[in-house]
Amino acid sequence: MTTTLPSSSFINMNAPDSFLVCCFYTDSYRDHAMSLKQSLDDFNLNYYFKEVEDAGYWEANTRIKPHFILECLQQFSEKDILYLDADALVKKPLDYFNRIVADVAFYKTKGMPGMSHDYLASTMFFKNTNNTTKLVEQWITEQVNGKRTQVDQDSLDVAMDKLGDTLTVEPLNPGYIKIFDKNYDGEVYIEQYQASRGQTKLKRKNIRTRNRIIGLGVLVVIAIIAYSIFS
Repeated sequence: MTTTLPSSSFINMNAPDSFLVCCFYTDSYRDHAMSLKQSLDDFNLNYYFKEVEDAGYWEANTRIKPHFILECLQQFSEKDILYLDADALVKKPLDYFNRIVADVAFYKTKGMPGMSHDYLASTMFFKNTNNTTKLVEQWITEQVNGKRTQVDQDSLDVAMDKLGDTLTVEPLNPGYIKIFDKNYDGEVYIEQYQASRGQTKLKRKNIRTRNRIIGLGVLVVIAIIAYSIFS
């Protein structure tokens, strides 16, 4: 039976699986989250959804992620945690996650063309172990005093650099992190719909502001030069 919790949270614990799908969402992602919830219901999967207050811009919202994952590891200590971004949809059964024995399963992108980070953080599996908890705590630590434009993957990369050797890490198959508009010939189990492309990003806003200031400065210089020539 699906239970509705306070603060627009939802939980279903009926399935016999050893893992729980966890997702947080802001109000602007509510429709995406409810579509994900429906896809989980279709496959009778355990889940926990929590609505959180919008932090004001996309980068800050991504930094909520490790705090939420740690909350889930602690609150559901009898379950492993499969974290999914709210704009994902489950396409096929996820029995694979019952068989993982490693501490974590991530999709590694280090060295791949066009990738800015070492790991993708939209589908992430966490075995409920002490090693895993220490990693997530370190992930949170790496966000302290970070830049306002820092995103979840920045701090995850640093945490993995520091603690990766203490963990067993299973490479996640790309079929569990398929981006909807990228070509992939294999079986697709989880598809990501990249709603962040339409979100307000502080870094992009800062770049636009900087470019406007530079443009204004150039115009002022041109005006001064023109005045000195023709006066």
